[in-house]
Amino acid sequence: MTVRRTSAISASVKATETNHNLVTSFRWGWYGLAFFVPFAGILTGLFLYDQDSREVRKVGRNCLFIGFLVWVVFPVLIMLVVAVFFALAAVNWIADMVPTDSN
Repeated sequence: MTVRRTSAISASVKATETNHNLVTSFRWGWYGLAFFVPFAGILTGLFLYDQDSREVRKVGRNCLFIGFLVWVVFPVLIMLVVAVFFALAAVNWIADMVPTDSN
C-alpha cells in the first residue's frame, strides 16, 4: 500500500481554509459582539479586516460598520430625537403661556 503525502503548500492551504471556515462560521457571533459591545466589535473588525481572505475581510468590514453605527450614529440619532421632544415641549409650554382672546 502506498501512503499519499501532502505537500507543505497543500497543508498550509488546508490550515488557512480551516481558519477561514472558523471565522466565517461564527460570523453572526462576531456581528452580535459588535452590536452589544461596540468597542470590542471595532477591535475584532480591525483584526479580521487585516486578513488575506476576502470572506474574512467582509466579516471584519461588517463588524467595523456595526460597531461604528452602534457607538457613534445611534447615540447621535437618539440625542436628536430627544432634542426634538424637548423643542416640542418648549413650544407647547410657550403656546400655553400666550393669553387667549375670551370674547
